[in-house]
Amino acid sequence: MYSTVPVLSFIGWSNSGKTTLLEKLIPLLLQRGWRVGVVKHSHLRNLEVDLPGKDSRRLWDTGAAQTVLWMPDRVVYSRRCEHAPTLEEILATVSGLDLILVEGYKQGAWPKIEVIRAARDARRIPDIENCVACVTDVPDLCGDSPCFHLDDVEALADFIATFVTQRPLGEAQSPAHFREGV
Repeated sequence: MYSTVPVLSFIGWSNSGKTTLLEKLIPLLLQRGWRVGVVKHSHLRNLEVDLPGKDSRRLWDTGAAQTVLWMPDRVVYSRRCEHAPTLEEILATVSGLDLILVEGYKQGAWPKIEVIRAARDARRIPDIENCVACVTDVPDLCGDSPCFHLDDVEALADFIATFVTQRPLGEAQSPAHFREGV
């Protein structure tokens, strides 16, 4: 089961600047008329998503299988999981978007853009499958992959727009869709 929405994963060592890059990139894609969603991946469990004592948290604490926080400007869904869902299972529930950006998911065959910041760790993550580009402040680190400077977010947005629109229309996206620029 695959998402029909194109997916790009932004990967990198911890504190390499993935979130900061996405904070700059997403508004550029929105200005171009894209409907963009984000999935944040973390290895940590039981992260606080709302504050203790607030209604949404108090309702979650009752043990409800799902809670929905409905506000004028957003809706936040939480559901309990009997098993750790796969990225594919999560993506299958997402709709109404033109692009999903995943932060921090190194596994799987989804296309990936690696973020490398010299101040954090100036080496690439070994054995990463399907890395289609690098964003870095380390010269000559990208090899054969398209390379973008951390500050050249406009060029990265251009690359993503071209890359995503080359996907065959009407086809469900499997990880193979982005292999070798397909």
